[in-house]
Amino acid sequence: MFELVLTIVVLLAVAAAILLFERPRAERIERDLHEQAADRRDAATAAPDPEQSPEPGARPDDPPDDPTDDAR
Repeated sequence: MFELVLTIVVLLAVAAAILLFERPRAERIERDLHEQAADRRDAATAAPDPEQSPEPGARPDDPPDDPTDDAR
């Protein structure tokens, strides 16, 4: 009977320790997730930067590449 009581007490102590130490960690994770979501919303609603081009070195007024052009 003593072993059963000791097992239950140890189990409860471990469960309490896990709950006490994991709560702050869970709160930090939740805060970080909210910050990331806010950053994503801000990035999605921001106006595109006209200085950025879709490919490196390309300008908006460049004609598209001609795959049949073999100028070497």
